[in-house]
Amino acid sequence: MNKKKLVIFGASNILSDLFDCALAHGLTVSTIVLHLPETPGERDISLQERVKEWGAHGPAPAIVDLADFTPSDDELYILGPTTPTRVALEEAITQRFNLKFHTLVHPRAYVSPLAKLAAGVFVGANSVIGPGAVLGRHVFINRGVTIGHDTHIGAYSRVQPGSNVGGLSRIGHSVTIAIGATLLERLVIGDHAFIGAGAVVISDIDAGALMVGIPAKFKKSVLPS
Repeated sequence: MNKKKLVIFGASNILSDLFDCALAHGLTVSTIVLHLPETPGERDISLQERVKEWGAHGPAPAIVDLADFTPSDDELYILGPTTPTRVALEEAITQRFNLKFHTLVHPRAYVSPLAKLAAGVFVGANSVIGPGAVLGRHVFINRGVTIGHDTHIGAYSRVQPGSNVGGLSRIGHSVTIAIGATLLERLVIGDHAFIGAGAVVISDIDAGALMVGIPAKFKKSVLPS
């Protein structure tokens, strides 16, 4: 069956990137499944506004609560949030359904045939995933990112626009690499580390460390309690 319906679990500002990628692939965003109440910030765009904008390109997606959702055979599934709520969201989905998550790659991205992408990975436009790279479950690679050869990135990590990650590195799970950050090659980055926007990382980083500046220096621990 040629599946053309995309179901997004959870809402966030990243919906715009998912919508864009869906359009590029000729997919219909059929449903947005909410697991938490939406709490948009002052400078966010609400879910209703995003759905209204999507209406110019196709039927508006249904918005349903997780408790009311029923899967269908003609659907593809991906997580919407890139925040740490993804872990709990995937657990809630897994408890209810036996779903396989879709790996969504923008057609303007390049993924080496020698790379390996796990279920639920997203790769945005103009990003490059080098040979031998391994991306774990639900890794989110935003627009214009370069992941070097043979670098491994753990589950739930996110790499924001314009970042460059050198080759032969090991990035833990639930790591954030913010906009425009640069990581030299052969580094080990601990779980839950947060690398600030524009930072340049030249040495290994401990788990849960917030690193900022050029060169990146330890600011504080952000390990989850």
